[in-house]
Amino acid sequence: MENRKYLIFIIFLVPFSLKFFDASFINSSILNYSFILFIWISIFLSIPHLLKSKSTFALPIYLIFFSILCSMIMAYYSWDQSFFDSLIETSQYMIWPLFFFMRFHDFPVKSLEKIILFYGLAYVLLFFFQYLNQGVVLFGRPLYGDEWTEDRGVIRIIFPGAGVFILALFISITKVTTTTSYRWFWIGFSLLGVIIPVMQVTRQFIVGVLLIYLFHLMKSVSIPKKAIIISFFILGGGIAINAEIPMVEGVIEAQERDSGLGKDYIRVLAGQYFLYDFSPNDYSAVFGNGAPYWGISFYGKFNSKLADERGYYLSDVGIIAVYAMFGIFAIIGFVIIWGKSFLIPLPPQYQYAKYYLWYILFTSFTWYSVYHYHYLISTVFALYIFQKGIDASKKKKFIKDILKRLIKKSDDFNGNISAKRIAS
Repeated sequence: MENRKYLIFIIFLVPFSLKFFDASFINSSILNYSFILFIWISIFLSIPHLLKSKSTFALPIYLIFFSILCSMIMAYYSWDQSFFDSLIETSQYMIWPLFFFMRFHDFPVKSLEKIILFYGLAYVLLFFFQYLNQGVVLFGRPLYGDEWTEDRGVIRIIFPGAGVFILALFISITKVTTTTSYRWFWIGFSLLGVIIPVMQVTRQFIVGVLLIYLFHLMKSVSIPKKAIIISFFILGGGIAINAEIPMVEGVIEAQERDSGLGKDYIRVLAGQYFLYDFSPNDYSAVFGNGAPYWGISFYGKFNSKLADERGYYLSDVGIIAVYAMFGIFAIIGFVIIWGKSFLIPLPPQYQYAKYYLWYILFTSFTWYSVYHYHYLISTVFALYIFQKGIDASKKKKFIKDILKRLIKKSDDFNGNISAKRIAS
């Protein structure tokens, strides 16, 4: 009964942690304060279990979480941002301890998959609803101004809360090859991983998903099948490029334009600035500057000015923004997580947890997927499921070792009996 109660809490936590996909029709104060409330409820529920749980990802999560906490001190020390302002702004990044809460209560992976898929489907339905009602902004914020505008050849709607959708996609593509039930559903949902990114005209979204799809479909098949899959992807890409689809043409034009800029590309310039020139002292260069309370504190106004006058946005530089705000130890935490994701094997049915972490790595150089609240709860879910996969592997190995020992003892016992019979 108690675990069911906590599972219900997780079900409600997801939409609150995503601010209901940044619903613009809900009062912003209610949305923001309920968001902070649920984040801190999750933290208080998790704190008692923070140091109790032994897990593969405990150390990197500690490094990231305590770096975020420490960054509030650095924001006060280096930028004179008040602790209250820092607390309000930093709360959105602090859901990491939820991993230990889920670990302690041993949430079933199947239940968690259902929650992820439910909100992944909600993302799909709400995106298409917004797309069909372009005259009004219902979810998220336009890139420019207060209305959806044309960009890259189409009305571009980057729908918020993509983390849960991406994790749902990787669950689906994994189910395609590991289960026989509901196969057409998994294939259909996986196809949305191509359609929706193209409709949003977001390059890293498109390439990240397609690369992982390609890797998954090729990794366990014969060479002839690999050739067929690669040919299919090339053929599909060629048809899309030559079909004069405005969305595809917009992506190609944006890529050609940005490639031609080289070192003058705004994200390159922003990355260099936040790496080398942003921190006002050596302490902040190590421990971070904290999260700026955008447009409110002096620190927040400084970042707002950087964005308006020079086009330097922390959100455009991903992992560099993590360093700028939370310091070197947070980066070390992420490096450990990604290192383990490549080195530790998982059972086939848990592979999607790896894929999600790889997607976050791939997009972390030019997008905020590595630290933003649109993705963080999905990242925690992926880490928890990854840990459950590790546990399942250890349990399987333990059972195999016991069976081997029993078989060996049985053989030795039978051998001794046979030897005694021969001797007699």
